[in-house]
Amino acid sequence: MKSTRQRGFSLIELMVALTIGLILVGGIIAVYLAQVQTYKTTGSQGEIQDEENALAALVTPAVRSAGFLGCSNVALATSNLNPGGSPPLGNLGTVAAMVTGYDYTGTAGSGTTFAIAADNPANDASTGDWSPTLDASLSGDVLPGSDVLVVLGAAPLSSPTSVAAISAGSSNLTVQSAAGITSTPQFAAISDCAKALVFQVTSVAGTTLGHTAGSGALANQTSAFTVNFQPNAQFIPLQQTAFFAAHSANGDSTLMRATLLQGNTWNIQPLVPGVETMQLLYGVGANGVTTQYVPASAVTDWTQVNTVRLGFLLEGQPGSGSAGNNPTTFNVLGTQFTVPADTRLRHVYEMTINVRNS
Repeated sequence: MKSTRQRGFSLIELMVALTIGLILVGGIIAVYLAQVQTYKTTGSQGEIQDEENALAALVTPAVRSAGFLGCSNVALATSNLNPGGSPPLGNLGTVAAMVTGYDYTGTAGSGTTFAIAADNPANDASTGDWSPTLDASLSGDVLPGSDVLVVLGAAPLSSPTSVAAISAGSSNLTVQSAAGITSTPQFAAISDCAKALVFQVTSVAGTTLGHTAGSGALANQTSAFTVNFQPNAQFIPLQQTAFFAAHSANGDSTLMRATLLQGNTWNIQPLVPGVETMQLLYGVGANGVTTQYVPASAVTDWTQVNTVRLGFLLEGQPGSGSAGNNPTTFNVLGTQFTVPADTRLRHVYEMTINVRNS
């Protein structure tokens, strides 16, 4: 009987096969990692584009309509509110500004530099790090390096309505429509073409609005208006809004929108995620003509602000940028920001908004 001998792979053949297999596996892994990187980059580019669209859609209307008080404007307004509130609302009648702001020390543009030490750092509790000194009511709410913008104007989605009846010395008035007064207390203004008065609506009964006196910052000083108005004057709900970048629990620094409440406190809500800093320059000039852009620390008369220029440093998700070719320095309105050497894709977005009622 003839025996048969079975042959397997030789050691050399096995090593060649393993090498070819490893090359194929390595190629597949490389393609997969490249696809993952492309997916992250493309996804973050889309997120950053969404952030830019959100900034334009949510910030622009508030800044553009700043100072709108119906038939009048902030420059012609006085206040029936107790002192002690944040400017401009709490000091209306002396400050008379529709736009105010705070510049973080060392970020005034013109070649200044600032280092962002870590992603989503803790907020800065030292109000003296801003110029002018940040209002104490926002202490600990704003990221280091971020400017703060405060605007006063008509509440969102509101429009002026006529006053149907108003009596001198009365603590209420009747309007054609109470739309826009969703809760009380609510800041508001009554105006004609010669003057305006800022006060607080304390109750709503149909179309009859009460404005009784109260204690504490930003409550009414008196129940009776200190300025006389005739029927057919205009009534408009008001809102003071602040914008700034802040630490966020979701892991990404976020642009916040804060609205002022009675007692000089703020309702702070996240607005746009992925905002590492916000920088501001103010266009100032007489008769509505902007002659120069300056930081808040250089504004000497806030009633002369005609435009606001905003710059944002936006970030993508970790891993969205190439580790070998990822910038760590970005110019935002003249200030050089150094960011952590991580793998986040970043982009600078700037816009200029005209203050319509300047």
